[in-house]
Amino acid sequence: MGFLSLIDRYLIRAFFSIMGTVLLGLIGVFTIADFVEKIDNFVDAGAGGDIMLLYYGYSLPYFIDMALPMSMLLATVFSLGTLNKHYEIAALRASGVSMFRIARPLLLLGIFFTLFQFVFQNLVVMPFNHKHKEITRNILKPARSPKKLKEVIRQDLNGNIIVIKSYDVLKNIGKDISILAYKDSGITERWDYAQLHWNDSLQSWDRSEGLNRQFDAQGRLLFSQMSLADQLPISLTPLDIRKEQIRPDEMNIFQLGEFIEKKKLLGLNPHRWVVDYHFKLAYVMTGFIVIFLGISFALQGTRENLALGVGKSVVALFVYYILLIGGQKVAYNISIHPAFAVWFGDVVLLLAGIWLFVQTSKK
Repeated sequence: MGFLSLIDRYLIRAFFSIMGTVLLGLIGVFTIADFVEKIDNFVDAGAGGDIMLLYYGYSLPYFIDMALPMSMLLATVFSLGTLNKHYEIAALRASGVSMFRIARPLLLLGIFFTLFQFVFQNLVVMPFNHKHKEITRNILKPARSPKKLKEVIRQDLNGNIIVIKSYDVLKNIGKDISILAYKDSGITERWDYAQLHWNDSLQSWDRSEGLNRQFDAQGRLLFSQMSLADQLPISLTPLDIRKEQIRPDEMNIFQLGEFIEKKKLLGLNPHRWVVDYHFKLAYVMTGFIVIFLGISFALQGTRENLALGVGKSVVALFVYYILLIGGQKVAYNISIHPAFAVWFGDVVLLLAGIWLFVQTSKK
């Protein structure tokens, strides 16, 4: 047992040593490639060294997240493949040690990195990515202020949700406005207006006649009345409406889940964001999948040709990305459940990994 624990420690040490080297190399490549692509934008914007450092500081977590799967893949193949090359795997197998026991420390690392990527993506990558994109939008590629906004969703200080189907920024006119008060995930009161127009002199909204409805806890209509006299139940100003909110593609999994629930509550179609929700979850499985596949590919290659295992692993990783990203694009455009399309790549690669692992164990 002591000898086996030494093998475990050797594998883990070798894994992290190789992964660290590859990770640093890939981060360097990503940073240089991005700098070469963005250098004209930095020059045109007159950005100094402080802006560049801030930009790449915010970019670093994203680069790490992108580089982790390839780093883990190569670390698995080389650490286990080196043992195989020196006949240590053959000696362990000959002494009755199972393939699962040999691979156990790497499989546990796969589970660890799956959990790590989930936490890292949601608590670090997404907030930093939002800041990075703000620099891009506001400094490097300042976009013109839009003249019209569509499907604007804002939450007022009183907790009411305001949905504006169309908003004219120049005229400060909103059309097809719904204001919803909700409690315990249910709508308790709703106001609908055909138009709102901001009155600068009065610093308030002029509005068309509105429909006020109230509902009980089961969603049954209690009261409905057309009225122009009721006080408008919002305190938002045109500045609040124009102010940029965090975009759904820059939200973490928890923020996106809340956003989707609000969309459903408002009767809007959240299909695209449900797809992205499943994509975020499916992507964090990458670490376990690449380690699982890397184990079999490392031991299937000849002892003299470790490059064969590396080549197979890299191809498998690209196939996985094609299935994952392809599933996301397919789910955007067809009516099948997003989970089926997005998780298809994970399921296929996991099944392939199980089959390869069983086949390798029999040798």
